[in-house]
Amino acid sequence: MYKYKHILVPIDFSERSKAAAQQAMDLAAHYKAKLTFLHVVEHFPEHLPHYEMSEVNMDPEEFVIDRAGKDLEQLASRLGSKAILREVKLTSHSAKSEIVSFVKANDVDLVVMGARGRDTLTDLLSGSTATGVVRAAPCDVLAIHRTE
Repeated sequence: MYKYKHILVPIDFSERSKAAAQQAMDLAAHYKAKLTFLHVVEHFPEHLPHYEMSEVNMDPEEFVIDRAGKDLEQLASRLGSKAILREVKLTSHSAKSEIVSFVKANDVDLVVMGARGRDTLTDLLSGSTATGVVRAAPCDVLAIHRTE
C-alpha cells in the first residue's frame, strides 16, 4: 500500500471542502503525512458580499489574502490542529491550474478536495475545479461528496 507523505486540501470554505479537510486530517494522521490547506483567489473576486469587502483605505487584494489566511487558521484550529501548513494564493489563472502547479512544485502525492464547492460561471462553462484537478494532477485525487 502506498504511503502518502504530503496531502493537499484546496479550501474554498464550502461545506464539501470543510468535509474534505476533516477527511484529509484523518488520512494525514494515519500516514504521518504533511498536510497543507490551500485557498486560491482567482483574479479578484468581484462578487463578494459586502462584509467580505475591504475598508476604503485598505488594499482590496491584501484584505482578501489576509482574511482567507485567518479563515484557514480558524478552520485548522476548529479541526483540532495548529500543525497544518496554510497557503493563500492570488492568481490571474484558474484555481485548478494553481492547484496543479502547487502539487507539482511541492511534491504533493494526494489531493483531497470537495467534489463541488462554490460554483462560478467559469465552472459551468469549463467544468468544475475538482474535475480539472483530477484530469491534470500527477498524483492521486480523492473527491469528497459528503458534507458531514
